[in-house]
Amino acid sequence: MPTSIDRITPSDCSPFDPSNPPNYGYTPSLAAGIAFIVLFGTLTTAHLALTILSRRWWQLLFVLGGLGELLGWIARTWASQCVYSAMAFKIQISCLIFSPAFFAAGIYVVLGHFIKVFGAHTSPLSAKQYLWIFCSVDGATLTLQAIGGGLASAAGDKPDGNIKPGTDVMIVGIVFQLAANVVFAGFFARVLYKTYRPGGKGILNVDHLPLSPSSSPSKARPATTTTTHLRFLAAATAVSTAALIARGIYRSVELIQGWRGYLITTERYFIGLDGALMVVTGVVFV
Repeated sequence: MPTSIDRITPSDCSPFDPSNPPNYGYTPSLAAGIAFIVLFGTLTTAHLALTILSRRWWQLLFVLGGLGELLGWIARTWASQCVYSAMAFKIQISCLIFSPAFFAAGIYVVLGHFIKVFGAHTSPLSAKQYLWIFCSVDGATLTLQAIGGGLASAAGDKPDGNIKPGTDVMIVGIVFQLAANVVFAGFFARVLYKTYRPGGKGILNVDHLPLSPSSSPSKARPATTTTTHLRFLAAATAVSTAALIARGIYRSVELIQGWRGYLITTERYFIGLDGALMVVTGVVFV
């Protein structure tokens, strides 16, 4: 990250100085910050209410992801008024990099739900194996990004520090995360094919769907509700997975260009290819 990150005190709210570019390369938009605070605040509240009402506690993953996004945009709103604040910069970059992993974990649970409903024959992996494998990968990628961020930050604190090694580790982490999302999309597509194909036990001819993966048959829904619910889940999972992949591509290219590259210093791309895509990722499950 920019070498000036740790040399500015967190309380520094000096006016913007064109001769001293802030870590962002621009002054974060106050309007965008407020808009995303409202969006993620509303979205997180909605997910929390749905979790409590339905008692599907795995949906707390979406709540945690929403909270992380909310904190990240609160920090960016703070930075719109205190653009040289190192604390605001660190909070927003940490929260907005890590939060998508919680949404991804929630999507892994949804795929496991499909497998439990339609049978193990629809997937080469069991529901538990998906959770263990992909959540472990998410943990590994987040660890790499955290290590890389720490190394870059430590190097930036030194007059002659080299931030490239830390940045390279972050790039490995986020590209690894992107690759995992792409592989997951392939598994999800296979499950959809198995459940939709003619003559199969698919979304169009299934009779009942449990209220949750652990529900008993006595709590099953009628076929009409089942069809609508499953189609919604399939569409929501497809849209959110595509949004996460698109965001991952953007983030990967952004970091490869460097901390003073075109993408990372142009806010409209961040708003459209990170903030907006994460809103889409969460709102489709509400």
